[in-house]
Amino acid sequence: MNSKFILAVLLIFFASCSQAASSTKLKDPTRPPVFASVKPGKKIIRNLKLSEIKITTKQRQAVINGKRLRKGNSIGGYRLQRIEVGYVILSNSKGTLRLNLINSRIIRKKL
Repeated sequence: MNSKFILAVLLIFFASCSQAASSTKLKDPTRPPVFASVKPGKKIIRNLKLSEIKITTKQRQAVINGKRLRKGNSIGGYRLQRIEVGYVILSNSKGTLRLNLINSRIIRKKL
C-alpha cells in the first residue's frame, strides 16, 4: 500500500516536470536571425566600410562609405560614437559596432 502511494506520487511529479519542461521555450541555434523592420526614410546599411581616419588636435573625422563624418553624425542607421586610431565605434538601438581600418598606413605628422 505504501509503495503504491509513493509510486503514484512519483508519477504525478514526473508528469508535471515533463509538462513544465515542454512549456519552456528553447531557442533554436540554427534559426536565421530576425531582422527588425526599418522605418520609412531610414536605411540600415549592412556593408559599412571605414576607409580613412583623420585625427588632429582640433578634430577627429572618419570616412565611412565615402562620407566624411564626425562624432555624433549618422550613417546607415548608426550614430558615430568614437573615433580612435585604427577604428571607430558606431551604435544604434540594437547595439554597438566596431569598424576597423584594415590594411591601413598610419601617418603621424607633427603639427
